[in-house]
Amino acid sequence: MPILEQLKVTDVSPQTRASRVDRFRRRLIGAIDLQIEIAKADAAGQTLSLTRKRRVKDKTTGRKELKDAPFQVRRWWWRDEGGTVHLALKSGMKTLELAPGRSAIEVGDIEELPAKLALVRDAVRAGELDRCAAAPKIDAKTAAQPNKPAPSQSAGGPKKTAAKR
Repeated sequence: MPILEQLKVTDVSPQTRASRVDRFRRRLIGAIDLQIEIAKADAAGQTLSLTRKRRVKDKTTGRKELKDAPFQVRRWWWRDEGGTVHLALKSGMKTLELAPGRSAIEVGDIEELPAKLALVRDAVRAGELDRCAAAPKIDAKTAAQPNKPAPSQSAGGPKKTAAKR
């Protein structure tokens, strides 16, 4: 009996398996986990140094080498004038709207922040923020620009092509 006949072969690829909502959840949970690490370090009064692999050009040989390079992650929280910590969830550069017209969570003290982020992570896993993934993405550049006519309706008329000689 051939070996491949012992396996169950399907036509499912990794791209068809993961929907837009699944990818949104996975990315948001990964970002929340990173924010939890930063929040724990902040609550303990420490700084967290994060690194990722980067290709860096060596000055002597001119070749690119894979090295650990430090990077910074923006915190999703801030303190108001009274010292209360507030948290806003981000997906890329977009702030997620948690309730209609509301996009921040009042946390209280910095020591409570990792527990609140863990609650938010559980809510993401349960699918409570899936409506944020379904919302159409609006690019900041196109939203700020006035409506432009379609290329066929432009004032210059149709594009002329050069005739072959």
